[in-house]
Amino acid sequence: MKPLCFVIMPFGKKPDSTGRIINFDEVYEKFIRPVIEESGLESIRADQEMMGGIIHKPMYERLILCDFAIADLTTANANVFYELGIRYTAKPFTTFSIFETGTKIPFDLVDVRCFPYTIVDNEIVDLEDKKEALKAYIAGIKKKKITDSPIYQLMDGIEFKHNLSIDKVDMLRERAKQDNKVNEQVKEILNLDKKEERAKKLKELEQTLPPKEDWDAGMAINFILAYRSINGFQEMVDFIESLPNHLKGTVTVQEQYGFALNRAGEKDKAIEVLTKLVEEKGSNSETLGILGRIYKDKYNEVKNSKAFLAKGFLNKAIEIYTEGFQSDLRDFYPGINAATLKFARGDKDTVDFAKVVEYSVLTYLEKKSKISMRKAPSNFDDYWPQATLLELALLQNDQDKASEYLSAAISTPHENWQTDSTANNLELYKVQGDWVEEVIQVLLES
Repeated sequence: MKPLCFVIMPFGKKPDSTGRIINFDEVYEKFIRPVIEESGLESIRADQEMMGGIIHKPMYERLILCDFAIADLTTANANVFYELGIRYTAKPFTTFSIFETGTKIPFDLVDVRCFPYTIVDNEIVDLEDKKEALKAYIAGIKKKKITDSPIYQLMDGIEFKHNLSIDKVDMLRERAKQDNKVNEQVKEILNLDKKEERAKKLKELEQTLPPKEDWDAGMAINFILAYRSINGFQEMVDFIESLPNHLKGTVTVQEQYGFALNRAGEKDKAIEVLTKLVEEKGSNSETLGILGRIYKDKYNEVKNSKAFLAKGFLNKAIEIYTEGFQSDLRDFYPGINAATLKFARGDKDTVDFAKVVEYSVLTYLEKKSKISMRKAPSNFDDYWPQATLLELALLQNDQDKASEYLSAAISTPHENWQTDSTANNLELYKVQGDWVEEVIQVLLES
């Protein structure tokens, strides 16, 4: 049985302190993972247990129980440091760190042994030499097991103990290996060309696994996100309804259940699920953002045919989106939707409200430029804040801001469907003047 090596690192494409974009998925696939496997270890990557920044129980298990752990400190990611701190507390040795040489290591870690690598023009310099050097480094750690945790180095007599039996530890390790294998199988399926084939293969994989009563949240969320990524919304609904209550009842799963029900055409049931979730767990921007979207969809369906019903749905959507934004001013998604619908309703305070949402987006971008946020899996998520700022500028009828934000949006990595979606949203603001049509055309042509 190969020892497990837990990899703690950012994922996707993230900016470093200079603004340079680093593709951490390539760093993992081309550098870290081959080295681990060629060193006789089995690699498990930390982000496979992430959902919207939430650290699940399996993450803690693996931080504590995996035989080895490697942390990539590049971009000074807060989640990485948090997880590294847990690992240093749990294990006196077999934890080591790497970093890209452009990273400024925080003062508290300057005395920790770190293995450097350098990226130039999106490639790791002297990759093969670096791989051999890191393998030799790991071989030395495996052989000597010198204390590398600064906690154990500085505090004589400290000891971490858990009361898990050997059988329990072995079971957790086997489950980690199985989850790792399933994650790889899911990735392979999602790379298939046809949606129908992907949905079919995911279902077949699901049926080969142990009963869902033995699953953890990470495994369940992995399948939920996989079905969502192929727009398999009815498959999402069916999958979530098949989960045992201890998984199905979590906030994250119930939110995704409501999201999927809405997309599958069961809007009233989705409202019931999300309303109950708010009553039981309290308001949060994510739940209310999904619930607001349902009422927005219902409004759009009848706005041209049933005026009084449409007004009721519009009022409800604005109420829910506003509450979602007020519950967490850092989450601008419900804020921009509330602003848009307030504009459609003709509210006198719409511009003032939009300025608050604009401040929220600008604050988010300022923080994002300083830290590497590990939040969402898409390489194109940087586009949406810029598109939101553009929409807010049109709402305020501010041509100068609109020009600035338009340039930022189209120069940010994006896919055509994203600019098409923004262009469609901006149709509402044509009443502001002919210049809005020019903005829409630039988006459609970008």
